[in-house]
Amino acid sequence: MKTQSIRALLLISLALLASCDDRAAMAARDDGDPMQYGEVSGLNYTPYYIHTFNLKGLDDNGIKGGGPNIQPARSDDLPSGGGGGKCCASFPKKWRPGLKVVVRWIADKKLDGVTYGSWYKAKAEVPEYGPRAGALFAIFLPGDRVKLMVQDGNANGHNSLEVKPTDDDPYVATGTVDEELTRQDEERREKQRQMKIAREAELAREAELRKQEETNQ
Repeated sequence: MKTQSIRALLLISLALLASCDDRAAMAARDDGDPMQYGEVSGLNYTPYYIHTFNLKGLDDNGIKGGGPNIQPARSDDLPSGGGGGKCCASFPKKWRPGLKVVVRWIADKKLDGVTYGSWYKAKAEVPEYGPRAGALFAIFLPGDRVKLMVQDGNANGHNSLEVKPTDDDPYVATGTVDEELTRQDEERREKQRQMKIAREAELAREAELRKQEETNQ
């Protein structure tokens, strides 16, 4: 039953793959390494809300993209996500060993409806994928862990989205809090909050002046 539910989510994501226009038709890089584009999606096995996430390749491998928010998992073995993705991620058309990516994501562990959470980051290696490549998935796991994979119909046995990654999966990376990015984000939101307060105070003063003018007429 759980497998059927996950399969249903993935069928939705497959339908979205074609929507990345056939820019899945490749773009050639200056170094001759052909790239292709696909949706960015994710699965969330954690009890925390993932507000957003982004990907950036290392060693100029051309991988980049950003993914949608994902609700907390529905149970220990039944993730949320897998449906609406974002367009588009770029990644090499042909896999090669050592494709590494820095993943950053916001996890809200308070779930208080007020805080956004903290930024986390991890350096993950992308497992082998075949020529039938589609969406790039980030799979979030308990313990601030994440696994990346390019959806390819599980051509090489590395990329099954229907099975939760095991604890000994060599492609699962453990993240740490990105203190600097979290601080910058908090400062930005505090600045926005103060601007909102100042604007509301200004509007209140203007309303009071209008009221006084109407009274004096």
